[in-house]
Amino acid sequence: MNKKIKAVVFDYGGVIELENAGDFAGNFLGKIAEIVGVPADDFRNEYFKYNHLSNIKNMSWEDMIIEVVSKFTDSKEIKDRVLSFERESKSKRIINRELLDLFPILKSQGLKAGIFSNSNSQLREKLSATGIAKLVDEIVISGEIGFQKPHKEAFNVLFEKLGVRPGELVFIDDTPKSLEKADEIGYVPILFKNNEQLKTDLKNLGISTD
Repeated sequence: MNKKIKAVVFDYGGVIELENAGDFAGNFLGKIAEIVGVPADDFRNEYFKYNHLSNIKNMSWEDMIIEVVSKFTDSKEIKDRVLSFERESKSKRIINRELLDLFPILKSQGLKAGIFSNSNSQLREKLSATGIAKLVDEIVISGEIGFQKPHKEAFNVLFEKLGVRPGELVFIDDTPKSLEKADEIGYVPILFKNNEQLKTDLKNLGISTD
């Protein structure tokens, strides 16, 4: 095993919780952009200007996404369609059980495991209710600490809670933006696409997944 690495940390949405079976790299924001009738990149850019309202200010995600939609349209019909799509999508989300099986394997190698998510405080309740919280050493949620990924301040909280230096931590996220400051901060990033790709990337770092 790579003795330099001491902790492996996972994002929640899009990594541990998936949109649906077989869709590991979901395009949730892109689908909302289609409903609104704007280019996906334009919608994502606007989204990242406002997602701090949920991730840091603890606004509900539904209220926040309507704030973003309002920058493009005042149509109540479109806003209702966005909320309907969000509810439908939420009902179809599944837990990536195969990935959860990695947690005890990581711990058997002396590694710490964690969850680091841009979300509000409701996530911790969900993690406790599903038993996922018991599988990890630390849970860091942006809405509880006042900082969000990809910013260094948020990662500093994660490093402190896990008791590791930046270069000793692997962080796995499905969103490139969340990993964009990895070189500057110093942690080891893995962009999640699917379970097999993740296992290969971990093995390439000298971390067993069997």
